[in-house]
Amino acid sequence: FAWGCSPGGRSLTCPTCPAFLVPLAVFLTGSDRIPIYGMSSLRIIIQSTPSGEQYLPVAHTCYNLLDLPKYSSKEILSARLVQAIDHYEGFSLA
Repeated sequence: FAWGCSPGGRSLTCPTCPAFLVPLAVFLTGSDRIPIYGMSSLRIIIQSTPSGEQYLPVAHTCYNLLDLPKYSSKEILSARLVQAIDHYEGFSLA
């Protein structure tokens, strides 16, 4: 699937393999479960932030909100998103 990261037309095309999509969904929602009304009922808000390229994307799971810094290239965007997904664990209310 593809989603825009800014109104200026930049986009990131993600692999459609479950090895990427499942961790992405968990990162964005905080849950490893499919919503009761299905994935089409899930609305993720992507918000551009003024922070620099060295910062990672931040997911606000209670609000289904993704803070995404303005990266200068798709490669940097992809690398930072993968890094954030790979290292998001560590805080839980269990």
